[in-house]
Amino acid sequence: MSTLNKKKILVISSDRNDIAFVEAAHEMGLYVICCDRYKDWRVSPSKMIADEAWDIDYSKTEEIAKKCIENNVDGVIAGYGEDRVTAACRISKKIGKPFYATEEQISMTRDKRLFKKMCEKTGVPTPKDYSLSGDGSENGFDQIVFPVIVKPSDNGGRKGISICNNVDELRTAIPYALDYSAKKKIVIEEYLVGIELCAVYTFSDGYISLSCLNDKYVSEDTGGAKLCDAVLTPSKYYEKFVHDVHPGIVKLIETLGLENGMANFQLIANKNGIYAFEMGLRVNGNDDFKVIRKNNGIDFMKLIINYSITGKMGNDLAQDDPRFKRYYGTFCAFVNAGTIGKISIGEIAENENIYDITYLHSEGDIVVNTGTNAHKAMMFKFVGNTTRDIQDTISFIQDNLIVHDIQGMNMLMKMFDVKRLNQEA
Repeated sequence: MSTLNKKKILVISSDRNDIAFVEAAHEMGLYVICCDRYKDWRVSPSKMIADEAWDIDYSKTEEIAKKCIENNVDGVIAGYGEDRVTAACRISKKIGKPFYATEEQISMTRDKRLFKKMCEKTGVPTPKDYSLSGDGSENGFDQIVFPVIVKPSDNGGRKGISICNNVDELRTAIPYALDYSAKKKIVIEEYLVGIELCAVYTFSDGYISLSCLNDKYVSEDTGGAKLCDAVLTPSKYYEKFVHDVHPGIVKLIETLGLENGMANFQLIANKNGIYAFEMGLRVNGNDDFKVIRKNNGIDFMKLIINYSITGKMGNDLAQDDPRFKRYYGTFCAFVNAGTIGKISIGEIAENENIYDITYLHSEGDIVVNTGTNAHKAMMFKFVGNTTRDIQDTISFIQDNLIVHDIQGMNMLMKMFDVKRLNQEA
């Protein structure tokens, strides 16, 4: 990568995930500024470790762009949410700095309905769509075969999602999804039972590389949103994905005109095939970049930071290889609503297989019942030579992790059944 010492990078931040951006930029020798609306930095702790922080709502892109020019900011970056990425894109354009995607590309991928249309054109399989109008009207309800999943067309983070088994549940789910949609559009599609997958792609100067494919095990709670409890890489569906889906995704990326940056695709696998249902032009909430970095030495977080400063990714991706030689696991600890009084990890930090622990909540935080990833308190990443090794590590974490509320009661959600890692769709 180019010498970036003393260059200034603005990180559009909003939560603890963004600490990873600050740390990566510091490792690259950059001067880091964090920006969001929070004056209470406990809500946005990335500000505490940045070189400078601005308490400005990142939706005020004109104001932030002016401040960037006044302070000689050399680049802008964001991750974890489409609103943040869109804001970073707009600010970059206003100050004449590169960004890895255009606002049009971001809009086309964040809208689930537009994404499905692109999949149809490029040969990527998707679940059957029942929401022809997208506004939640009951036209066509008589054609629906239950169960179905209802979700906002333009939101992520598992917000506004419901699983419906009948018309009454569907009527309740529609306004819930609309509340989370800026465009007031929703998607109603067949609810496929299977194992969720995530495919992460990195691209540099037009070269498109599949960086990893993982299996995601979502909560088994009935009804409501499904939260991702555990992730296993590489996927047991790798060969089938590469044969049946990968060519269409490459065509989709090319059709969008994406040449630099990264993208993640959410899919589901069952006995009938593999189907894509969502795409994001951003770093995802499970921090797959850490797994790819551990396996391949490629850190796409640093690559997109480099692009925001220089207009180049700085890596030809020659060493990128999704055929991982070891198993990599991610375990997410979710908590119920309440005020966190105590977090204790006991001997977890001493486990030699665990290489990364991320705190997404801290003692004193108030967790509101939203049914979204806002319930995620911690995330653990680890390696193993076998699936059994991964199962043992998850069991070890669950046996030692303590999260209590201020009354001393357990806040952790239902335990994850490690036998599910052997499950076939």
